[in-house]
Amino acid sequence: MVYINKDKLSKFSLNKNNFYVVMDFDSTITTSDSLGSWSVLENPNFVNPKLIEESHKLIEKYYPIELDYTLDEKTKSVYMQEWYTKNMELFYTYGLTNDALLNCVKNSNIKFRSGVEIFFNNLFNDNIPVIILSAGIGNVITELLKLHNCFYDNIHIISNFIKFNNNSILPFTDKIIHTSNKCINSLPIDFNNKINNKEYILLFGDLIEDLKMVSKEDLNRTLSFGFLEKNVSQNLELYKKDFDVVLTNNSSFYDVQDILKTII
Repeated sequence: MVYINKDKLSKFSLNKNNFYVVMDFDSTITTSDSLGSWSVLENPNFVNPKLIEESHKLIEKYYPIELDYTLDEKTKSVYMQEWYTKNMELFYTYGLTNDALLNCVKNSNIKFRSGVEIFFNNLFNDNIPVIILSAGIGNVITELLKLHNCFYDNIHIISNFIKFNNNSILPFTDKIIHTSNKCINSLPIDFNNKINNKEYILLFGDLIEDLKMVSKEDLNRTLSFGFLEKNVSQNLELYKKDFDVVLTNNSSFYDVQDILKTII
């Protein structure tokens, strides 16, 4: 089912030269029933089972908080920082290797939303800049895009990248990106130059927090798509209020393309 703010939609007139795309990854590019890019690294064939056990304890505690929109943003952000930091520390505690990471990805059976490979291919052919901004694991995202043949050079990924020295994990020294603090920053100069003069932005996410991937000042020139497939009846009105387009019931990027055809 699709809900569209037709008044907002009517204000957009897109061509291949006047917009860029900002996308979440987990449950946006991937289906809602797929593993998240953190959970991909929980394959007992390649990682310490104790890591998986401890990670699941964190999920039980913090995941309901992530989906709780009765909490104020500041409180939720503190919890998310705790969760992501503790989860990252598990990789070091239990010695995640680069080989293990790659094997976990290859054996993950992650599903991309229908039509997303074609969507990426069209964006590449039209040279439209794409920023994937994810609170997940950047290494996992990169390898999954490669496996699905849509890792193009018009894509820039901002995420939590684990560094390795050969096969051994190195200390994580970057700022943790979580669902409550992710926004466009630290873009390379050459990529920043590609988006500076664009009139419009297309944004895709599955959480209301994903709207913060762009600044408040940019929201009026942003057409936002929200994939809502968990707690639909509870959160539908919130999503309709905040997103310009809300897609439910395992919507695909074919649905997205159909909507975009009306304004291109």
